[in-house]
Amino acid sequence: MRSILLTFLSILTIFHTSFAQSDIAVTDISASSDVNNWVPEGLNTTLGLTFQNMDSLPIAAGDSILVSIQTGIFVADAWIVLPEAMDTMATYTHNFGIDNRVSFTSSMDTAVLIGMATHLADSNLSNNQWEETFYASTIINNDWHAGPITINKPSNLNFFNVDNGTNIPPQLSEIEVSLINNGTVDYLEGTLIEYELYVDSDVRQLSGNVSTNIGNGGSSVRVVSNRAVLPSIPDSAGTYQLCARPLTPNDLTPENNAACMVFKIIDNFDPEDPDNWIFATEDVKNEEAKMFVTNRNLTIESNFNYSLEIIDLSGKIIRSENHRGNSKTSMADLSAGIYFARVIQDNREPQTMKILLP
Repeated sequence: MRSILLTFLSILTIFHTSFAQSDIAVTDISASSDVNNWVPEGLNTTLGLTFQNMDSLPIAAGDSILVSIQTGIFVADAWIVLPEAMDTMATYTHNFGIDNRVSFTSSMDTAVLIGMATHLADSNLSNNQWEETFYASTIINNDWHAGPITINKPSNLNFFNVDNGTNIPPQLSEIEVSLINNGTVDYLEGTLIEYELYVDSDVRQLSGNVSTNIGNGGSSVRVVSNRAVLPSIPDSAGTYQLCARPLTPNDLTPENNAACMVFKIIDNFDPEDPDNWIFATEDVKNEEAKMFVTNRNLTIESNFNYSLEIIDLSGKIIRSENHRGNSKTSMADLSAGIYFARVIQDNREPQTMKILLP
């Protein structure tokens, strides 16, 4: 650590005479933690450093500030170009980004973070360094839960009609889900957040970066538009749920994590609709009987007296009945196979229909 600090200070000496005198002080180091600097064990957090202009004069816009942070063998540094003048006592916080995240594992029970910052013409180096200790914890209140879920695409999924399997439900292509911080851990921008999406047993695990600092009551809105990572939609009629659940490490109340939205896949196929009769015969004359089979029931619609014969493949009449008007005859007792139904109406040509019983 001493060698890093000496290198840091030697750079300042080289450029010292090029800038007006100034005084920068490091005032804070931040990680995703609670007010006691407890970090959930297993969390992959970004790091932040805050410095303040202690001089009586502002630091000009466009000037550079050198910042660095270290813990153990991990070191991250950056040159910050001030976007605007930094007035007296003004502060600036730098986030070291997702490429410099630190994972607080069980082996890292206590982590001492050392931060440094200075302007190249800093006249007071005694306040350029700050140390802060963070603790990996398994009992911290790291509580996240899912909020509202919206299916942006497709727009026609709810109440989609599969129509006896002739239509295939559209698959998810874009959803939006809110993940809400209900705990005491303030998440820094860029901290890794993991969650899962699922429909029935199709569970997909995802991860992303928090896009801004999020404290208690704040939320991270995730828009997922990669179809490959979204759960599949069932192709049969039923009531289903699309659910989301954060997978935050050391969540003390995981039972409240999930949130779901309900959607329905319907099947409006009507077996009694003549358009859906598989074995229906076309009307030739208004006087002809109508015959169709559904669920091993032979239904005949006629306005006349008629006799019904069920004939097997050998030509044997295995059933003979007389009816007047509409009738329904059960064929549940017949073995699977091919049969013929013959209807003979008074003074009319016989009508025959082939029947395949599964």
